[in-house]
Amino acid sequence: MVLISLLLIFIALFFLWKKRRGMILLVTAGVFWVLGSWLPGPLVRLANDHYTSMNEPAFGSRMAIIVLGGGTSYDRQRRLVPKGDAITRIDLAASLYKRCAEMEKECFVIVSGGNPQHHEQSEADLYGSLLLDAGVKRADLILENQSLDTYENARNTEKILRSRPYDSSVLITSSLHMHRAMLAFEAFGLHPQPTVAFIRPQFTWWRPHPKGWFDSNSALHELVGIARFYVWRWIGLY
Repeated sequence: MVLISLLLIFIALFFLWKKRRGMILLVTAGVFWVLGSWLPGPLVRLANDHYTSMNEPAFGSRMAIIVLGGGTSYDRQRRLVPKGDAITRIDLAASLYKRCAEMEKECFVIVSGGNPQHHEQSEADLYGSLLLDAGVKRADLILENQSLDTYENARNTEKILRSRPYDSSVLITSSLHMHRAMLAFEAFGLHPQPTVAFIRPQFTWWRPHPKGWFDSNSALHELVGIARFYVWRWIGLY
């Protein structure tokens, strides 16, 4: 997590720079104050980029619906469930698949997501079972359960699409994640229509709020990932 990493840096400076401990404490308090109060909204706005509307995609005669994993977690009954806003991605994919069938077009769904949390099921396996319950046919569902990050989502999806005929595609994820996801997919020669399942609201507070730190951390995670993409592309690793 970005904020934890930032806190560890301040702690290291506190112990290494003994003559400036008072200043370091003051700076640390100030930084985390604004990250929990005033900055969450602007950071989320920046990370959302221009993916702040849920536009209807154009349906081709053969469409690939690509759903990116957003994590898994346990609910209060210790059942494994989609994490955070990931359920909105599943709902949107099922809705698009249903509309595709109503229009008598061919559609298939690719769910891309491994098991970085080391739970009993991967993101793809869990989301896939929910999509089957929502009406997606088993023959039209492809589970890619090896990806551990957005780069691998794009790389592994591209391998699948090589062997599947299609003339249009959509990429389903959240507004915060969409910019980084589109960069990754375009790096592998894929140009899906960005289809936002959930738009992260932009909140600010006068004083620190737990959700403010959560939003700042999420937005900074995406912004750092975007910056890393360009650095890797510049040095030839992407």
